[in-house]
Amino acid sequence: MEQKRTITLYGADRFSRGALDNVTLQDGAIILDDVGGQHVLYGCYTSPEFSLPPFCSLNVSWNAHTPVGTVVEAQCRVWAGGKWSGWKSFGKWSPDYPRCSVRDADTTSDDQMIFIAGDTVTIAVAGGATALQMRVFLYTDKEEITPSVRLLAASVRPIQWNRKNGKPLNRKVYLPEYNIRTHDPSFGSSMDLPLELAALMNQYGNDVLPEEIAYIMADGATADCHNAAYAAAAAGCMGSECYQAWMDVQELRSEVRQGNALAVELDGALVRENNPVWMGLRGFGYDEAVCADYVLLNDPFAPRGAVARTMDVEEFNRRATGRVLVLHAGSRETECDRPLRFTCSLKPGAEARTWDFVFHGDPLPLPEDFAGWLAASPRGGPASATTAARKFFRIERTEDGGIRLPQTMCQPGLRYTIFAVDVNGILRVAELQLAN
Repeated sequence: MEQKRTITLYGADRFSRGALDNVTLQDGAIILDDVGGQHVLYGCYTSPEFSLPPFCSLNVSWNAHTPVGTVVEAQCRVWAGGKWSGWKSFGKWSPDYPRCSVRDADTTSDDQMIFIAGDTVTIAVAGGATALQMRVFLYTDKEEITPSVRLLAASVRPIQWNRKNGKPLNRKVYLPEYNIRTHDPSFGSSMDLPLELAALMNQYGNDVLPEEIAYIMADGATADCHNAAYAAAAAGCMGSECYQAWMDVQELRSEVRQGNALAVELDGALVRENNPVWMGLRGFGYDEAVCADYVLLNDPFAPRGAVARTMDVEEFNRRATGRVLVLHAGSRETECDRPLRFTCSLKPGAEARTWDFVFHGDPLPLPEDFAGWLAASPRGGPASATTAARKFFRIERTEDGGIRLPQTMCQPGLRYTIFAVDVNGILRVAELQLAN
């Protein structure tokens, strides 16, 4: 039997098998110790050692609740060449923290056994690694609050990977279709991952905007949204269970059979000049008459908005890297950092075609350094299943922190919903009715 490639730790039973240093378990999550009613400022959880088939690379994921003033930092090490490597960090994480991944090209590697680039650790020892260990640090600036980690996971790519196709399957899973051309262009082509992550969350009725995800998973080291570890953490802080895994088609079919859609990474040769592209996997199809076995995908780069596409299983196997984002609905009791939204009103501004945000009767101007997403979505058209499926038009910030609509959008009687997502993923939303 082939050994498992993915380790997931969650709940008191699984976490209790590791080492607790200044941390404890509460409601199935890791939190900082409480001493006399005050939390210690930092602590560490270290997992057991896990034996795995020889592997050449690995990815680590975590889901955590990190109130303002707290961060978590996941690390890993591997057993290769008869010894343990040094620990590698994936950077400190919080939706309110300036996240930056680590790249060994920019630092001095301690033992030259493993190298890290963003979300992936590569083994540099002949024969690869055969075991791994994880740990996660918890930090707080305030003794009254603590972060909490409810999931820690690692998945490896074996050196010898006999990918299996499994039996053909006819099964479709509902997955919203979002096109990159209709959303925030700030992150360029790397917006594909937030789009598919939003689709995965929205299939459970969450109605999250891709921009809310993009701004809390953006990697400051690369200024893009292709760090899948940060993607899993972003989904986690919105209440979902999310982690990276390496899967073949047989395992993907098993997930779809259970009703789960996934995000899959493909070689983007036909789309993005050989850069990887993330697509939503929403099922499989099989035409017995012609023995056609195919994969059902959502391609965010599809022209003319036709996101849904099919791909022959053989072509999919050639293009799929094997990396997958798995997302399941979280519990309603899960503590969440996001979405964080303010429902505002708008009052006319000092200039024509301008309006100012008001929250509970008080002005709430956009900050001078606002660098998020500001858009207007028309009301009154065809109904959309999710907010992210609506049409959006970029609008301007005024000098005093309000909004300005272009003349072409200011026809009497028109209605708009105004969205403003800041760099911490915090959303202001307001309704605007133009006078007749």
